Amino acid sequence: MDPEEIEAVIQRARLELYRDNLSGALEILERGRDGRADDRLAQEMQGIRSCLAHLGSRDAYARAYEDYYRERKARPGLKLLEREIRTLFGRRTRRMVRRYADYPEFRLLEREVLALGATRVLDAGCGEGRVALTLGARHPGLRIEGVEVTETNVRIARRLNRFPNIAFHRGFIEDAAQLLPPGSFDLAYSFAVLEHVPDVDATVGAIFAMLRPGGRLCVIVPMNEFSVTGPLPAYVPPDGIAGHVRVFTEADLEKRFGRFPGFVVTRLPGAWRSGRYPDAIRPKEFGAYFAAFSRP
Repeated sequence: MDPEEIEAVIQRARLELYRDNLSGALEILERGRDGRADDRLAQEMQGIRSCLAHLGSRDAYARAYEDYYRERKARPGLKLLEREIRTLFGRRTRRMVRRYADYPEFRLLEREVLALGATRVLDAGCGEGRVALTLGARHPGLRIEGVEVTETNVRIARRLNRFPNIAFHRGFIEDAAQLLPPGSFDLAYSFAVLEHVPDVDATVGAIFAMLRPGGRLCVIVPMNEFSVTGPLPAYVPPDGIAGHVRVFTEADLEKRFGRFPGFVVTRLPGAWRSGRYPDAIRPKEFGAYFAAFSRP
């Protein structure tokens, strides 16, 4: 391969990296190398594999995200003290509930909950509990259980919680049946989770096991469709790990989940933030997909 061909392969792979399609980028580089030794392609591939190192084991995965959230949300200082004071007096919770209730993804979730007449709801990958707290505050008749892998987020969620109908548990989604009764939930949701996990099928299967027959699962995943106007720089993931390890398209979601009863998918356009991506990347369809479907 001449240098121009190599650069073209690298540029195609980098676009996939910025879309969060890490496996797709590796495939492009593998095909471009086609069994031949090339230092530039090998270096790009090594960089991608190092970004995925945290997927190698459950301990590595949990440790990577614990380190990430502890650094972002629990670093000692004046900012943390201010947050703790607002948490203590309930101001953070009230503001969170008030703001998030107007988000389009929350309105779609709430519609699903009401249409199903759900009484028990599982938040699979609850983070610091924003969705669960908003849903529980607005619907005190619901019982909501949140499962989250990081100790930092569970601690924050529990301190924010002012509602007796919500509880938060630390653990892997795949171990939810060890924390809560399987088959006992009417609806589960998993927002901004499937783009992170090592195995989508294992995660969805574990959530399905928590649902009663006919129970509903709602997911949010990113929508990243870009155009390129010039050369892309090397991809450097923030904080040293690639938090998002895969991309979804509407066709992907339909192929993966369309066989389940009541499948629907909705596009939720997002606000493009300047500086988040290189200047050469322009949004075509940017935001998130909301998908919902039922356990058979």
